[in-house]
Amino acid sequence: MLESNSTPRIICNDRELADQLRPLLAHTAPDCEVLSMPHDCSAAPFCRWHGEARLGPAWRVQAALVEATKVLERTRHAFKSRELGQLRQHLTALLDTLPDNPK
Repeated sequence: MLESNSTPRIICNDRELADQLRPLLAHTAPDCEVLSMPHDCSAAPFCRWHGEARLGPAWRVQAALVEATKVLERTRHAFKSRELGQLRQHLTALLDTLPDNPK
């Protein structure tokens, strides 16, 4: 399942500069991503750089499923419902079967 995480990201609209930054940061910040295009982001579609308007229907559905599972996870102790737990598990399993880059 694809989720947003705490990976540091640098957005650089200059592709050449971004290509130069990647090897420089590889040693000092190996987990840092240098993005020059929206599709470079490993957290797509959850990256704020994309914006809701740029997301296709498949990305919006996947983002909505991730958001729903997070809400169900956060509130699982407030609502002790077996059905909500089963729904959360079902949605999580569904997300695990989806490709990381839906069209």
